Amino acid sequence: MREILASDDYADEVREREQFYLSQGIHSVPAVIINDRHLISGGQPAEVFEQALRQIAAEGGVVV
Repeated sequence: MREILASDDYADEVREREQFYLSQGIHSVPAVIINDRHLISGGQPAEVFEQALRQIAAEGGVVV
């Protein structure tokens, strides 16, 4: 672990993933993406997830 942290072996991969998530609007954790389209950002109560899932399902989205 120390060797990996001391090296730049995975730096490019990490930066790519960071840019991807930033481009998806993720600026905090936790962040949950549903169906690669819907973002629930930050710590949310269960009711927020339930409402989001119901809304996505009502719009014809498949929740996986």
